[in-house]
Amino acid sequence: MPKLIQGAKIACLDFNLQKAKMSLGVHVLVDDPEKLDGIRQRESDITKDKIQMVLATGANVVLVSGGIDDLCLKYFVEAGAMAVRRVKTSDLKRIARATGATMSLSLMSLDGEEVFEASSLGYADEVVQERICDDELILIKGTTSQSSSSIILRGANDFMV
Repeated sequence: MPKLIQGAKIACLDFNLQKAKMSLGVHVLVDDPEKLDGIRQRESDITKDKIQMVLATGANVVLVSGGIDDLCLKYFVEAGAMAVRRVKTSDLKRIARATGATMSLSLMSLDGEEVFEASSLGYADEVVQERICDDELILIKGTTSQSSSSIILRGANDFMV
């Protein structure tokens, strides 16, 4: 996965990008083992379709409040995009406001179809992953919508700031 993205198009998603699992209480009786493999493959394809839909809009940085499977991370690596999982929802809202993105709670439209539009993307000049002291930080530089800044305070140990 790249550590530096120039001309970032940022997607802010407030849901998981993990392999879809059946809801609790749903039972499926399968007599043929080939059908069972087909069900497992379809579960993987549902998440792959969601990822391809987001990447097709031109997004090269995807911020997700939930988790991302290792299988799903493979699709981002192949596309040369940066994916960040487990971003706090409050941070996601701030990033969306600063970059001009629209935070997506799901991919469902009012028509009942799964859609992700390019107008939901935010823009920044640069998104970079840097190591500062012992922490890996993701810095979003040159936001287009609002000017913002961060101050990083660092002490000798966890008790001194």
